[in-house]
Amino acid sequence: MTGPDLDPEQYPPIDPREPVPDDAGVLLPGAPDELPEAPAEPMPDDGGNAGGVREPA
Repeated sequence: MTGPDLDPEQYPPIDPREPVPDDAGVLLPGAPDELPEAPAEPMPDDGGNAGGVREPA
């Protein structure tokens, strides 16, 4: 399998020997500083997810 032809301006090559930066903004410059709260997952007592997989009986 060959790697896709990516634009080096948009996707610069990554050197696996370099340490990962502590600042996520370096890797994802368009990402917000704070992540939004995760949505609450429905619990079985709340009726669960109507379109989801049913729990085994």
